[in-house]
Amino acid sequence: MEARIGLLWKGGKAGVLALVLAAGFGLVVTSAQEEKHKMPVIDKITSGGGSHLAFTGKIQVVDVKKELLNVNTVSGVDTEIFPLKKTVHIASADGERLSLNSLTPGTSVLIYYEQKGDRRSIKDIIVLPAAPAEKSGKTKAPPA
Repeated sequence: MEARIGLLWKGGKAGVLALVLAAGFGLVVTSAQEEKHKMPVIDKITSGGGSHLAFTGKIQVVDVKKELLNVNTVSGVDTEIFPLKKTVHIASADGERLSLNSLTPGTSVLIYYEQKGDRRSIKDIIVLPAAPAEKSGKTKAPPA
């Protein structure tokens, strides 16, 4: 046995070095193949739940029988339609709980809803305070 080791060693340090490098390279290649990083798929992460969104506008129509709520955008250009359940949480801006009867045409609201695919479900409706009406005629000059 000692004779073989001696021959390898005598055969050249380059041969031993080549043998060690080949073995090391094989280990590096094997470990690189075993170490695959799994990247999460974005679609699987984001598609599970719905999107939590908010919409601000003025109520156009409240149809309790058909369970629909039509709301104009603040600018009045577009109308959004939301499904309206009798159990939806309705509150004023200061947190006071309100009834479904407080939703009348022209009322400014902030609607928090969840969007899953093409379906919406209202989570909360906040009735915003009415803007103070501007008095016609004289306007007060700002203080100097």
